Amino acid sequence: MGSFVVVVLKLWLQIILSPLFLVLIIVVGWQYRRMQRMSQGLFPTNRNMYIRSTLLSTLVGIAGGVAGSAGLLGLGVDLARMGIAYLFITAILLMLIHPRFLCFAYAGGIISVSHLVFGWPDVSVGQLMGLVAVLHMVESMLIYFSGHIDPMPVYVQTERHGVVGGFNLQKFWPIPLVAVMSVVDPRTASTGITLPDWWRAGWWALFHDSSGVPSSVSYVLLPIIAILGYGEVTTTASPRQKSKVSARNLFCFSLVLLILSVMASRNPHLCILPALFGPLGHELVIWLGIKAESEATPSYVMPERGVMILEVLPGSTAAQAGLKRGDVVVGVNGLTVNSREEMEALLRYYGGELQLEICREGQAFSSSFARKPGQSLGIVLVPDPGEEGVRRRHAAFRSQRFLNWLKRFLR
Repeated sequence: MGSFVVVVLKLWLQIILSPLFLVLIIVVGWQYRRMQRMSQGLFPTNRNMYIRSTLLSTLVGIAGGVAGSAGLLGLGVDLARMGIAYLFITAILLMLIHPRFLCFAYAGGIISVSHLVFGWPDVSVGQLMGLVAVLHMVESMLIYFSGHIDPMPVYVQTERHGVVGGFNLQKFWPIPLVAVMSVVDPRTASTGITLPDWWRAGWWALFHDSSGVPSSVSYVLLPIIAILGYGEVTTTASPRQKSKVSARNLFCFSLVLLILSVMASRNPHLCILPALFGPLGHELVIWLGIKAESEATPSYVMPERGVMILEVLPGSTAAQAGLKRGDVVVGVNGLTVNSREEMEALLRYYGGELQLEICREGQAFSSSFARKPGQSLGIVLVPDPGEEGVRRRHAAFRSQRFLNWLKRFLR
């Protein structure tokens, strides 16, 4: 057992130090920088914020890779028995239909149903859907711990409430994983692992699936590098509240799918359960999020008195003065403000010393601080009624331009 853990840790460290993982980090950083540039013309931003987001996502992604590797190895997910090539090809084809279908839950479900109905491709449904469950479980953990960090403020056009303030939660995590693949001929393996007898006796939950495993099989530890992503818009809850609910729903989906996958690996008659629950359960998670967002009242709208702060830029003058998201500014240097236009005009007029009258959760207080002439305060205010906003889109919207280019290229 000790030697097995040492081999896993060494391989996992090699992944992190590999040039390919560095390329993945650069890709993630490029995505964050691109998002920051899109918002610079609308809201004040820290020009180096993308570096912080990239480093944080990398660290969280590495931690997620530890959890994911433990899940894949602990459950006995065998990459040789799930048709990885079919999984990726199906996911890409589904992406061409609609970007939101770029998810292994849909691709795995389709492949599993095809196997059960037509006998092709030859895959282990329990193994395949077990992989899908583990990846989504890791994603739920990443969303819970970091999905709310550095949200992008947006103005959203809604049908019921007009233009409201909100946040675009967009995250990318580079994930280093270690998994097992079975091989019949040990000579084809660069890293062979002989399993202890108590493992062969059934310790791995997915090890003895319905198709059987030869007792003489050898195992290869394989490095896997992936990117997990998360994106949604919230106007009715704080980024932290929204990410917690999304993580909880996704974790419950993953746990149920994992249980069904283990059951299917033991009983071939139950394979239809994870095959159907994968895509249908994922649709349920999405529907619950949309339903909760559409039925709740927007949180970031202009109050009857004062103006509400939608976001405070980290490290800004406002942040150093103790201002927070959701604070309502009712006065500037003794003058009452009741619109975003009035607030911005007063901030332009007054330089040097500023005294803001703040209302936070029903409690009134004053905040006094100094700033240099022309220096940005570092706050984003909620929109005034009648302002223009962007319509809510699915998280995968940014992939649409790439898809349009790809379709033109293939013609």
